[in-house]
Amino acid sequence: MNVTLRGRTLRILDSMVRTGYANTKSEAIRLAILSFGKDHKEEILVAMKLDKIDREIAQGKRKLLTAEEALGVYAKHLKG
Repeated sequence: MNVTLRGRTLRILDSMVRTGYANTKSEAIRLAILSFGKDHKEEILVAMKLDKIDREIAQGKRKLLTAEEALGVYAKHLKG
């Protein structure tokens, strides 16, 4: 895979190597990706779970409930 960086991203990458945060540009990119994954772990897991639920619904393994079904005896309080 080839990546072309310019401007600010290239300066940040060069700075990571120059300051010793990473030994190579490839290592700096790997570290940045890992950091992103760590910072956004919850969002990634939620998206994966929602995708799984969507697949299960499409396969008929899950049933969607109407508002009335979900609320049961409290459905009478729905407005609309």
